[in-house]
Amino acid sequence: MKKLLFIICLSVYSLSASAQTKSLKKSIQTLNTYLTVYDSLRSHGEHYYTPKFLKLTREDLIKEFDEPVKITDSLGNFDAIGIIQSKIEESLKQVLAHKKAVTLDLTTAFNDNLAVVKSDDNKLYNFSIDGKAGGSYQFRESWMFYLNEDHFIESRVYDVWKAREQQDPAVFEGNGYNDIRSFTHSGTTYYVLIGNVRTCGACYVDYVSLVHFETKDFVLDFEYTIDSRFYDQKIFFDKASKSLSVFYITDDLSEDCFCSNEEYNTYWTGGTSNDGERDADGQLKPKSCSCLFEFNGKTFKLSKRCMEIMNEDD
Repeated sequence: MKKLLFIICLSVYSLSASAQTKSLKKSIQTLNTYLTVYDSLRSHGEHYYTPKFLKLTREDLIKEFDEPVKITDSLGNFDAIGIIQSKIEESLKQVLAHKKAVTLDLTTAFNDNLAVVKSDDNKLYNFSIDGKAGGSYQFRESWMFYLNEDHFIESRVYDVWKAREQQDPAVFEGNGYNDIRSFTHSGTTYYVLIGNVRTCGACYVDYVSLVHFETKDFVLDFEYTIDSRFYDQKIFFDKASKSLSVFYITDDLSEDCFCSNEEYNTYWTGGTSNDGERDADGQLKPKSCSCLFEFNGKTFKLSKRCMEIMNEDD
């Protein structure tokens, strides 16, 4: 009798595990279907897509536009982009809410147009897609998830279309990240997140944040941002020394060396006069700037800074 009961329990468990695996595969397939559709959508010009092509139902249209709508022959490109972005977000959350999501290699499970950046401790994840804005501002739709024990929880990101100064601001940048690094100090795991975004034809914003997780959500410990005309990487993290290094050349977007994480702090000029830093045409001479921030147990503090006026042949 005990042997029969064991066999029955084992069969039920196997059937349940098989059903969960099939459910997860179906959720991943749905997400990849919408990612494939999204990859084919164009943001430039005037384009139209049928609900059938977009894999949408009437219920999808009603949910997206928040009112009863008639089945139309087609949707314009920006309506199509918006609704497929919503379907991608919905499908991604369904995948990560699955009990077996923790068994996945999330960096290879999805189509390539969903960028996945994870921390080196495999716990903090950034998912992002091209925002398809149609202009020179190449923003990304971004989602942050944290593996807390055996399940994923979502953390809010900044809305890229709204001001950052909110009553309860989000910790994470809405344009996503290129790199997420982790280190532990006094039993707390800290995460260094580095990213950049092109905001105009030759305008780039580079940013870095330091965060840690407390009870239910993340706490922001440090952030630094620099605007520049140069695409090259400007912010570097050294895990061994727990330090951040910043290197950049000034231009009309950042006319002086800026080595502060305080948003409204004045630029550091090294005590020199601006008049002496101008060329024959009255333009400010470019400067080579560097900043070193070192971790002090709670945040990054500026420890060294250097400014050098560049000659025309540099």
